[in-house]
Amino acid sequence: MSMTYEVPSWETGMKELAPNVYAYIQARGSWFWSNAGLIVGDEFAIVVDSLSTVGLTQALIDEIRKVTDRPIRYLVNTHHHGDHIWGNHLFSEANIICHTRCREEAIRTGVYDPNMLAMVFPEFDFQGIRVTPPQITFEKQLAIHLDEREVQLIYYRPGHTVGDIIAYLAQEGIVFAGDLLFLYSTPLAMEGSFAGWIEIVEAMVKLDAKVYVPGHGPICGKEGVMECHEYLVMIRDEARKRFDRGMSVDEAARDIGLGRFKKWANWERIIANLERLQREFRGEEPNSEIDVAALIGRMYELAASA
Repeated sequence: MSMTYEVPSWETGMKELAPNVYAYIQARGSWFWSNAGLIVGDEFAIVVDSLSTVGLTQALIDEIRKVTDRPIRYLVNTHHHGDHIWGNHLFSEANIICHTRCREEAIRTGVYDPNMLAMVFPEFDFQGIRVTPPQITFEKQLAIHLDEREVQLIYYRPGHTVGDIIAYLAQEGIVFAGDLLFLYSTPLAMEGSFAGWIEIVEAMVKLDAKVYVPGHGPICGKEGVMECHEYLVMIRDEARKRFDRGMSVDEAARDIGLGRFKKWANWERIIANLERLQREFRGEEPNSEIDVAALIGRMYELAASA
């Protein structure tokens, strides 16, 4: 690792990416600090993802209203995790769209106890969060036509979760990647498929977009996507070596040198990533059961021991 490598800082706010296309970026990019998108047409607007809490989602809506007074006709959920859907109900007039398995997982997993969440993540107010399942689902690809602009919603295969999609604006060269892209925030693969995620990131690079909006972290070009790819491939390859030698997940997590990725937020997520990889190497199906509460405890222990 270069001793001069430093993670940059970025600010929360609405960033214009192209005429009438915006990314709402939240600083830090760690647990529950996720991003969103806004695409504005002559008659209506599309929002990509709600946020973790009522307060954060309301702040997003306030920023949207500084940009446009158009009704929000569609809300796209890139996947089912709470930091991308728990504020859906604040977009009461919108039709919500997601992949079929995203809707299934949102209903299955529900909402964690807000009081428990507040104990683990005390900086957030989780009161009022809820699951509002999308009304519209699709399997592989869906296009939304907004004036002369086409917003392509694309599903590849299980990746970060089993139901991740991207929103792709080909004409403008913009990808809203959801949590298929993390930058300066450690990718988290408790669910889905590590192998699938790597393939999806490679497919996103081949789109040759000008701008990629991650689920966590600042907007970037292809170089940011390749950094995420490098992390995923490195963890997969290093995990394989250690599991073949009979190491446990916790032993491997302490043995793998993260290099510059140790400076990314929540580097301790390597525990969760190795748990998923161990299951994958054993041939288990994507999304096979993992004890999330226990994993969070082990991640905190690893971070505290560093």
